[in-house]
Amino acid sequence: MLIQFKKMRNALIRDGKFGKYCLYAIGEIFLVVTGILIALQVNNYDLAQQKKAIEHHYLLTIKLQLSADKEKLSAEIYGMNERIDDYLVGMKLINENDQENLEVLASKVIRLLEYGDFRRQSSVFQTLVYSGEIKYVNSKEIIENLQEIERTYEITERLENTQANLVMIHAAPAVNKSMDFESGKIIAPDIVFTTMFKNNFSIAIRLVQEKKSEFEHALSVIDNTIKMIDSQINKNEHN
Repeated sequence: MLIQFKKMRNALIRDGKFGKYCLYAIGEIFLVVTGILIALQVNNYDLAQQKKAIEHHYLLTIKLQLSADKEKLSAEIYGMNERIDDYLVGMKLINENDQENLEVLASKVIRLLEYGDFRRQSSVFQTLVYSGEIKYVNSKEIIENLQEIERTYEITERLENTQANLVMIHAAPAVNKSMDFESGKIIAPDIVFTTMFKNNFSIAIRLVQEKKSEFEHALSVIDNTIKMIDSQINKNEHN
């Protein structure tokens, strides 16, 4: 077709038909510009589809990690509820000076040495941020939610470090003096049935409740974020 156009142009010039040549030239330019615009549209469409595919992959990866986090958080909260219940029983026995149930109290005292250690192997969100790939996630709301989840994890990590220090500095020495770890029995009731020892339960309850509150907040944000991710994926698939 290009050869035919070239022959036509040469014929018009040779025959001196300048007006028709101008019309031909305009048509030729229009044809070339139209071809370029079509090529650009195709290229832009391909780029848009590539970006959607990348976003789809990242959103699915984030959702997978959030689902794993949700499972771990739920297990942590279950364990924290159990510890709080045991700490409350321990405080009650000490308040009532119930020395007939030392075995029950011993099982609560030993739990003062426990503290949570919620850790993730990695953070997909942080990896995307540091690498710059977060630009492919088009939902501002999803990004804000992921930032809030990370903030919550940082708070709980500080709470866990605080609890670990308190266990090592206060609870562990007190429990060590009052219990025989091999038999699991209380050997110094006079140490256990004191306000100072009871305060170990009070402090433990407060720290666990604070961390539990942050975990429950994280679970709520995770549920909301997963719904947003599903909505974004569905939107991309129909656009």
